[in-house]
Amino acid sequence: MGVTRETGVISPTDLPILSRGPSEGYSYPVCTTCGRRHPGECRRAAGTCFKCGQAGHLQKDCKKNTTAGTSGQTDKKPGATGRVFAITEGHAANTSGTITGTLQ
Repeated sequence: MGVTRETGVISPTDLPILSRGPSEGYSYPVCTTCGRRHPGECRRAAGTCFKCGQAGHLQKDCKKNTTAGTSGQTDKKPGATGRVFAITEGHAANTSGTITGTLQ
């Protein structure tokens, strides 16, 4: 099988017949440039974005990662709900196993 220096992938004429397993989908040969399984030219070798295919940026910086309707604000996940446990000094003294004191 011939691997081209420019793209790092096997030419289409040298590709074996693709096998398909029950849960694997189609299996492409492993790319010698990026280590992924994909058909055609390697986007890493071509210097293009894996998401949109355009040159000049990486997938993490792709403009297609932003969702419409955010109006420039970043999506924030809601924080965990705070919890408060209050105990009186009298209750603490009457309960076995309670440790009281001040941390310094």
